[in-house]
Amino acid sequence: MTTTTTHPPPAASTKARLLDIMRTRGTVSRVELVGATGLTPGTITNVIRELLDDGLVQEVGQARSTGGQPRRLLRLRGQAHYAVGVQMDRCTSSVVLTDFTGRLVAQKTLQGSGSHAPKEMLEVLAGQIHKLLEAENIPFENVLGISLVTHGPQNRVEGTLLAPRPTPQWYGYPLVPALSGLTGLPVILENDATAAAMGEQWLGDVSAESFGVIYMASGLGGGAVVNREVYRGGGSNTVEIGHITLDASGPPCECGNRGCVENICGTEAVVARAVRDLPLRDKLGLKDNRAETLSDFDRISSAAVAGDLDARLLLEDAARGLGQAAVTLVNLFDLSTVVLAGPAFSTAGTLLRDHISATVNAAAFNRELQPINVVLSSHGSLAAAIGGSLQVLRTASDPRESGAAPSSFATRPNQPQLASLNP
Repeated sequence: MTTTTTHPPPAASTKARLLDIMRTRGTVSRVELVGATGLTPGTITNVIRELLDDGLVQEVGQARSTGGQPRRLLRLRGQAHYAVGVQMDRCTSSVVLTDFTGRLVAQKTLQGSGSHAPKEMLEVLAGQIHKLLEAENIPFENVLGISLVTHGPQNRVEGTLLAPRPTPQWYGYPLVPALSGLTGLPVILENDATAAAMGEQWLGDVSAESFGVIYMASGLGGGAVVNREVYRGGGSNTVEIGHITLDASGPPCECGNRGCVENICGTEAVVARAVRDLPLRDKLGLKDNRAETLSDFDRISSAAVAGDLDARLLLEDAARGLGQAAVTLVNLFDLSTVVLAGPAFSTAGTLLRDHISATVNAAAFNRELQPINVVLSSHGSLAAAIGGSLQVLRTASDPRESGAAPSSFATRPNQPQLASLNP
């Protein structure tokens, strides 16, 4: 008979698990951590002692006694460290600062990358990051790093984009090394939909252990959390539901496919249809400029919510296509929950949600077992940036979580090159 020896997980992984649980639950006891992880009381005690010694966790009193010795309660120490999440889209960008608990400390929305060369845009972002840190009096050495959240496809190991968007200059540009050099902080690259899924998993209102995300900004992507683990696949360019074919004879997509969800139902496609309707274009004051896609989509959304029939019909038609994409997402991963995240859902989210829900609940394979719950993200347009900052917190505890270059968080870069910036 073969005897199998079970080894405990490496200390870094155990620490990361405990930190994630405390980040999600807030205040917990050691006994609760034993129940949540299946680890032995001795292991929990030892790891918590290290976290207390490192100043990452603090004791915050005792639970009410139900007989016996009261349980001592633990909580993450929010001021121990901070993380930065940067969501960069062609039309708009967001920079967020979160503390060690994942609480949003500060945020700034600024221009998108569409009208900038890569170096110029990274300088803008670096300047804004330093402004946020200075405004909040956050010591530079307390910041663990930055997550740069963008569309795909990506090479996360090299820190580059593998698509010529928003312009050909962006293809293969060393985004991660460049932003790290400008800020003096470690940087990881993250997919926007995956980051949004992380944010919902750790800080959102979704209780399901498995769920999908549809993320819509100037582009359209998807993410999935399966059994509480973010699904990444082989290269982290996963769940690209924006490039599922809705119409095989439809318009060509820049991905090489035809009739993709994104180029039929995405924000740019909706705006293009509205622009072709000249009375609607003039009535809504649409700009018809790729750098203004989200602003134009918001004008259409506002009109639809206010009762404009033509604008409403455009969004309802797009929502049915998004619902078909959600059906594929639900069927592939056997999901019962889909979260809608990203700036495109900010204004007409309820209208879009209701029509997506109707479509998916009429066609999902598992709908007879349980209704598919379609919900709006609790973080709105900041979902991806907040999720990115949370990935920094996890990666700093266990660098293997980054999926990027192994040395990303092993050493801190040199001092920032901000002398050349003009923020």
